[in-house]
Amino acid sequence: MLCEAASALGIATVVLAAAPDDAATEAAGDVVVGEATDPVALAALAARCDVVTFDHELVDLAALATLEARGVRVRPTTGALFAAVDKAAQRRSFSRAGLPVPAFVVLDGDADADLAALGDLAARLGEVPVVKAARGGYDGRGVLVATTMDDAIAAVARWRSDGVAVVAEAPVAFDAELAALLARREGGDAVAWRTVETDQVGGVCREVRVPGAVRDDTADAAAAIARRVAEHLGAVGVLAVELFDTAEGLFVNEVALRPHNSGHWTIEGATTSQFENHLRAVLDLPLGATTLVAPAICSVNVFGAEGGTAPGALAAALAEPTARVHLYGKAPRPGRKLGHVTVFGTDADDVAARAWRAAGALGTPVPAGLGARR
Repeated sequence: MLCEAASALGIATVVLAAAPDDAATEAAGDVVVGEATDPVALAALAARCDVVTFDHELVDLAALATLEARGVRVRPTTGALFAAVDKAAQRRSFSRAGLPVPAFVVLDGDADADLAALGDLAARLGEVPVVKAARGGYDGRGVLVATTMDDAIAAVARWRSDGVAVVAEAPVAFDAELAALLARREGGDAVAWRTVETDQVGGVCREVRVPGAVRDDTADAAAAIARRVAEHLGAVGVLAVELFDTAEGLFVNEVALRPHNSGHWTIEGATTSQFENHLRAVLDLPLGATTLVAPAICSVNVFGAEGGTAPGALAAALAEPTARVHLYGKAPRPGRKLGHVTVFGTDADDVAARAWRAAGALGTPVPAGLGARR
């Protein structure tokens, strides 16, 4: 989707892909085959580019820092990206900056010290902490919402045995999960999209509603936190901040310094998409307006299901005439994110129903937690 946005602007793209048939290779102007953690492949990519940017955080920061030291423009910088790659560093940094994060401890000592710190936090909270691997987690992986201390202790021991630090933090009783997106240029110029409401099932986003049930004052507060995060990190490009909306206020959950699943709706739903504004930002070009094109927008992620995709599924999805279907060229399997569908209009319930009908026609199972509404 970055490549498609670049094509419209006449910007050439080179993609570092793990395999020759990765989804982005069909849209890229050029391809380097290799892993994002391979310094040789990264150097080959950098040699063909004016700017190196990202679509995920599973990268080798040391290798990227070496490229930066050689004069390669990496945007966002490795210093900023560190907060997205390492949750322990993020929590410590945000806490020092006064950003709202849940109560937490970082477990990165010996086994006895980690166990004592985890127990102390649990005693203070009066409940079992959530535990998260500081690195390598994605779409719910590397996170355990433990129901017993034994489960939490076992997860900590497993991650620590692999040399990974662990963040233990307070479970958050939230009314809704929100995402605030903005794009920021190197000099600080920034634009924000309307804060959205997301539905997460098993740590994976299934539906994004714009504006959803997010009041304007809450949306503005979330956007203000995202701006503080962007300024604190010196972010360049798109920044996504996922937040918990609670009775006590907003708390930062996760941060991504790249185009984000919660912003895919902007392709059709905003004057300028997150992909175009990411490119503008990392190339230090003027940013585009983020105005909504309609009062109500819903984007539903397409997932694989048991039995695969039925023949004629695309035709069935396109029979919903207002649905904008995006399929990523990935081989279907149960639980794999294959694309998304966006619908916009004037009535929130209507656009959500249309988006789910189209996604359902593509084989997307309706999660139990959303079934009552869909």
